[in-house]
Amino acid sequence: MDVFKEGEPVELPDVGELVEELVPGGSTPFEVYAGLREMLGAMPAEVTTTILTHMVGQGNPRMIAVGRYFLLDPVAEMRDAAISGFELLADRAKIDAGLLSDLIRVRNWVPNGEALDKVISTALRREPSGGTVPQPWQLHRVMTSLPDGTGSQSIMGVCSRGNTRAEAAVMIKAGHGIKDAYVIPCSSRNDQKMMVEQIEHAMAMYDVSPAYLLSAFSFALGDGLARGRVTAPGFLDVAPMFDLSDVTPQSGGHDAVLEAIDPLGELATLSDNQRSRLIGKSRDRFSEYDITSSWFMSDANLMASLEKARTEAAAKKIVKRHLEDKRDFWIKLFFRSALVLRHDSTLASDAWLSFAAVAQGLKTGPEAKKIPVFEDILNLTLDVAEERAVGELEAEGAWEDEAFEPPVIAPEQNGELANLLKGSPLKPDQIEGYLTAVLIAPEFVSPDAWLMPLMHGVEVKGQGSIQRILDIIKLRFGALNEAVLLGEIGIELRELSPKRFRAWAESFAQAVDGIKGAWPKRTLSRDDKQVINMIRSAATEDLTPTLKPFLPSWLQTSANKWREDV
Repeated sequence: MDVFKEGEPVELPDVGELVEELVPGGSTPFEVYAGLREMLGAMPAEVTTTILTHMVGQGNPRMIAVGRYFLLDPVAEMRDAAISGFELLADRAKIDAGLLSDLIRVRNWVPNGEALDKVISTALRREPSGGTVPQPWQLHRVMTSLPDGTGSQSIMGVCSRGNTRAEAAVMIKAGHGIKDAYVIPCSSRNDQKMMVEQIEHAMAMYDVSPAYLLSAFSFALGDGLARGRVTAPGFLDVAPMFDLSDVTPQSGGHDAVLEAIDPLGELATLSDNQRSRLIGKSRDRFSEYDITSSWFMSDANLMASLEKARTEAAAKKIVKRHLEDKRDFWIKLFFRSALVLRHDSTLASDAWLSFAAVAQGLKTGPEAKKIPVFEDILNLTLDVAEERAVGELEAEGAWEDEAFEPPVIAPEQNGELANLLKGSPLKPDQIEGYLTAVLIAPEFVSPDAWLMPLMHGVEVKGQGSIQRILDIIKLRFGALNEAVLLGEIGIELRELSPKRFRAWAESFAQAVDGIKGAWPKRTLSRDDKQVINMIRSAATEDLTPTLKPFLPSWLQTSANKWREDV
């Protein structure tokens, strides 16, 4: 296929051949999408959009199935190119009833859903029929975490379809809607059971009724769309597993959420004294939930303001003012927590009321600083800010010699580190795994103790290349530290291919076993040791289906726990 750019024909590779080279045979459509997405993302925009439109429009059933995920791609140009491909199909009457139902569903999940209206109306005029309807999933169990201090929440579904077993995983984040969604295949009932146990060990999960899901996902979709966010492409596969293929965005603000939590109006029947007592005891109630240790604020603007504070009183004043500015975020977090607890039948009948009462109090009542639990949030925020400042000072001192004095570090360019390391035994994913283990280690060690083992054997040709590698390592270390503060450490691991994930795991294990004093066994729980052993095994075995789902949560939990212990 040729396209023209400035009068010159450019020959594009065959899409089918690209797929065969990138993705092993038997891969799911989503796996093909992920492989193509990585390849297309490195191409010029004009080439990418042309390939993508052709891929969908040529009518190959496999490519059509893959093209559906591009309708939910985070890059608008890719979404538009996929829509153009589906327009070609609609004009040629190549959209069957099954595909049309997917297009109608996706239309409600993206900010520019109206762009699909032409495709849908054209297809409807032709009265399509046919298409395959897969056997429905059975949903056996639903588990969810409470939202953490960044508004992130994990939801898991234990599912089966005939002899096939799998888990559905979704991550919701405040302001992002459905940020991540994917399917975890299980080889057997025992494999599925073991995976559930590992997830429960890695993070606190609550068993909720399936009725919880409609409200949770509807409000998440509405939250994301209100901010122009696109639903994670994997939600196309996950929604049917939760029996929610036709879920639509829900807005309506706090009142709509409260109605979903409390349809019988139980909170409204409480007297003012009863609500005040619930709010007053909120600190004791919330201390029962581990997730509350992550309830602090660490965004860049707040941290920058705290750096200018000269006294503790001034710092507290800054945090209190920031709490007020973020009141809406905390109202939603407490309401979302109440919604989870409302659907967990194993908890006390009034467990959800404390969270709902605080959210309602924030919505209509006093300043946040007058609600007892916010004293804990304030203190946690100040502790994190102090720890961050100390860590930056230690890092500056440790990197303070002639080898580490770049005036201003230029941002890393796409593919730059891989090019600098070409021909050496070290790969970018290995650096990322190693730095992650250094960052979340139970004990702090200076760069002197870990940098030389990391760089051992690396010989790079070209003037200044070693210095540039060190600069990028420093940039990546800072980015990982920021990810911990935002509650997003390890999320990108789910997108790594098995080969790249093995490289990451190998280097993480190397840091755990090789950096003296960083990972003392006395600090590790039985569950920590189990996860670390799995990471060691993942360096030589394909454990991605088992390890990837809960690894980000374990990394975040470990970072929070060990930082608190410092």
